[in-house]
Amino acid sequence: MRYPREDALPWYKQFWPWFVITPPLAGIVLGVLLITFAIQDPDGMVIGDYSKEGRGMNQSIERARFATQLGLAADVQIEDERVWVMLQSNPAIPRQELEVRFVHPTRDHFDQELALTHDPVRNQYYADIEALETALWYVYIEPTDGAWRLRGRMAELDSQEIRLEPSA
Repeated sequence: MRYPREDALPWYKQFWPWFVITPPLAGIVLGVLLITFAIQDPDGMVIGDYSKEGRGMNQSIERARFATQLGLAADVQIEDERVWVMLQSNPAIPRQELEVRFVHPTRDHFDQELALTHDPVRNQYYADIEALETALWYVYIEPTDGAWRLRGRMAELDSQEIRLEPSA
């Protein structure tokens, strides 16, 4: 003799199996999503070799001191797709080949390094630039021989003007 079944519904139509299965299943799905996002957009290292940067710190301080001795400062202005650099010094320094670097604070693939060209009419340096993402960019100007360096940071996310001064 068999006892009659109290529930005539199949297991997948009942509440308790789904109540037990849902949390682990949700954890697996979220884990796969997190791994997928981490692989698609890895965080780039802004500086690849920290020990090399540490050894170069003294050289960086010397370059900032030399820029201070030259009385260097620069005003950087971004107009449309062109960056203009007004270099000021006391005493005046001869015209040099300069480079400007825009360094994104977290994503190194957004960084831009540009060679500056001198415009004798405006007595400023300029270069064509790609559109910058909205961020608080670090900006560096230095000659190609690396004798001195000016650096600064955009004051606001959408700033178009930056004042650069010597600092290590």
